[in-house]
Amino acid sequence: MTEQEIVDLFARAAKPRLMDLLKLKIKHRYAESTVIIEGQAVQFKSVKSIQPYRDIERFTADDKIISFVVDPGLLPIVKAISMDIRARKLLVTRKIPAREDDKGVVAQLDHFGIRLMMYFDYVNNEMQLVWEALYGFA
Repeated sequence: MTEQEIVDLFARAAKPRLMDLLKLKIKHRYAESTVIIEGQAVQFKSVKSIQPYRDIERFTADDKIISFVVDPGLLPIVKAISMDIRARKLLVTRKIPAREDDKGVVAQLDHFGIRLMMYFDYVNNEMQLVWEALYGFA
């Protein structure tokens, strides 16, 4: 399995788990660009979670993906979003654009503003899995 296939596998498994963990009780809007609500632009926040793995391939089995990869990556993001959207009416997420300092391979969670980047850290001799979310609220 290539690195891109691995990160795509994790992203596909993460989307249903994200929706299950988040349990949105407010409206969600996925935006491609700036969003104006009641005359003001929604301010977006970024939250990131990083996980190191020595041998990432051992976690690609169906029974290990959720508990060893997806949950540890998504839980800090879900907690941050859940705390911020309390008493709000709308959650707005946005695709995270590529940056010049991106490393490795990238996958996006469809229509939710969360991306997963995986690269090898030669200093620590381990694979780094970076979960990042871009969201705002009204």
